[in-house]
Amino acid sequence: MKSTRVSDLSESQIERALRGVGLGLETASFRCLLRSDTEQLSLPLRLLYQDYPAESNPAGFYDFRINLNKSRSIFWKSWDVAFDWEGNSPFPSLPLAHAHPLFEWGLNWCVATASGAHTVIHSAVVERDGLALVLPGSPGSGKSTLCAALALTDWRLLSDELTIVSQVDGRVQPVPRPISLKNKSIDIIRAYVPSAELTEPVTDTHKGSIAYARPPRSAVEAQNCPVPIGYVVFPKYVAGAQLDFEPLTRAEALSELMENTFNVGLLGAEGFTALAKAIANARCYAVEYGDLASILKWVNTTCHPLA
Repeated sequence: MKSTRVSDLSESQIERALRGVGLGLETASFRCLLRSDTEQLSLPLRLLYQDYPAESNPAGFYDFRINLNKSRSIFWKSWDVAFDWEGNSPFPSLPLAHAHPLFEWGLNWCVATASGAHTVIHSAVVERDGLALVLPGSPGSGKSTLCAALALTDWRLLSDELTIVSQVDGRVQPVPRPISLKNKSIDIIRAYVPSAELTEPVTDTHKGSIAYARPPRSAVEAQNCPVPIGYVVFPKYVAGAQLDFEPLTRAEALSELMENTFNVGLLGAEGFTALAKAIANARCYAVEYGDLASILKWVNTTCHPLA
């Protein structure tokens, strides 16, 4: 792509591109061409993707050609929006106001689908001192809130959703994108990082209220710098709980990671072996906690080369 950034384009220029031949975006090693007639995307794209390479007159190859277009709802009283990647979509049509979350969910799906040559773990992942900290967790575990608090302060964001591990060298391939925050997490991060730039919450999604935090510019600029895995932490938020942690063997951590791996069925024994090698030098833990301050203190103390 040319050297243009999203921040070089006005909101109206982004809207014209979306309605015309499309807006080209480069996120790490992936190129996305996005078209949309929803009027819902130009504002969040300009805020959240301002540091990403962009192209308003796109040309060449794109990994993903995505359309998000309006259609009448089944009741013909309101507009819906549909996600389409060259005729494919795992999502039903959603209310028009949900267009931006639908784009983010859809792009996650595209990246996971197109990363078949790598191990793709449903996990947040950040980096400090040249080592990745992998944070797998089920919904409600607090991993996205923890990821945001770390990535917006002293750690580098690699991804808030997908840990992509190369089967060649075991390094995590960064795909830094906007950080998804849900419900109470939105106000928690606003309070903890007052300088964070967040979108206005989209309400009444199937996940509740959702807002997105802009990735730090430093993370975007380093999006082509992979790192080895140094730590694997399985966080579990329990309201009111005192922090408690348990070291895990690498075998235990590997078993849990495989449960969170999207493409484990496709990779088979080769993928299992590659992931085992990737965490061969990692320190692994399960942590239960009841508030953000305690888990941040624990992570910053424990996940350190000198600890």
